[in-house]
Parts: sequence; structure tokens; C-alpha cells
Amino acid sequence: MMRFPRTGCWYRFTPSDWEFIGRCLALTEGSRNSLASLADDPDAVRFVVDQPRLFEALLMGRQAAMVSPELFFLVTVRHTLKRIGVDDIEVADYMAVVCSDFGLSGSRGCAEKAEAEGLYSIDYVQALENARSREKFFIHIQCANQFLVLTCLFPSFLHRRAERRGAPDVNYYEQVVVSHLDAAGRHVLSQEFALHDVLLRLAGNFPPVRRAMNYTLSEYLNLGN
Repeated sequence: MMRFPRTGCWYRFTPSDWEFIGRCLALTEGSRNSLASLADDPDAVRFVVDQPRLFEALLMGRQAAMVSPELFFLVTVRHTLKRIGVDDIEVADYMAVVCSDFGLSGSRGCAEKAEAEGLYSIDYVQALENARSREKFFIHIQCANQFLVLTCLFPSFLHRRAERRGAPDVNYYEQVVVSHLDAAGRHVLSQEFALHDVLLRLAGNFPPVRRAMNYTLSEYLNLGN
């Protein structure tokens, strides 16, 4: 359902993203021109995306359509997670990469595609039973990421589905995310992909993270729920 997450989403900010950042944050033309050079410095990027003016412009100012999904989700997730005390930029980056794989313009299609294909975590359980050790890591990642996006961005879709069909609701899929993140984080390949700490920290904090994301997006943005 999605590509394997490539962390460091600030490396994929577009020239238009940096122009937008410059308009929001820079006071002079010279400082605007120098902002894009910060892309290779994660600490500098952290300082940029932490600025309240950027969050206000994107969500409160309703300017999300002007930037890439990577910039939108990194700012949105970062500010949301900081509000609940999850201060790891690596966790925010991972979530932003996973969410941006769907893109804002195709957000409604994500839920419709899931509806058409069915939402059965048992399919992943069956796949795991027949998988080799290396394959299990990628199955855990794919399952966790699919339901991370649906629970964080499309809770209303899951609520309606539960009401119509008696299907599991958001809380069930929240636990699916936690269990698969935890399993992926404990797999030997998580070290190889430098995801061990990120996956386990996200698993340990996911229930409040999910609720905080639901609140942020319901307050500031309609993703086609």
C-alpha cells in the first residue's frame, strides 16, 4: 500500500517549499535566499519547522495546498507531537514520511482504496505465518504504516465503517499499529535501517500520538473524512 519509508523528508522539500518558508520566517531577501541552504543540517531544519509562524501559516492560515506533503506533514506532526511531550524529531520525521506517501491531493482516494480492498489485519497475520524472517520485518512495517495513516488521518472513515458494518473501530486498529511497530522495532533489520529506536518510541507513544493527530486535523483541516 505504500513504499518503504525513506526518512529525512526535509531532503525532499521543493524550491517552492523553501520559498514559502522564506515568506513566513525571513525578514530580508538575503535571509530568504540562505534558508534553503539549511536542508543539509537536521538541527537547522528542526529549528525551522519548530517555528509557530510556519504552523500557523499552514494550518490556521489554510495554506497547506501551497506546499509539498513532506513539508506539510513534518510541520503538522512535529507541532502536534511536541504538544503532548513527544520531542523526538526522528519520530515526527518517520510519521511525516509515512503520511506524505499518500499526499494531500489523494487523501480521499486512500480511504476509498482501503474500503474497496478491505481492512483485514488478519491478512497480515497469515502473511507473517508464511514469511521468512527478513520478509516479516517488511510485513510488520507495511501493516503498521497502513493503519497508522488510517487511524491518524481518517478516523471518521473508520468510525463510519464500524457503525455500518460492525467492523472494528479506531481503538482496535490503534493496537494493531502498536503491535506491528513494536515487532518491527525488535526485528534485527530495524538496526540495519536505523529505525530501531524510532519504531519502539513511536509504538510506546502511539495511542496519545494518534489522538493528538486526530484533534489537530479535525480542528484545522478536512482530509476528506
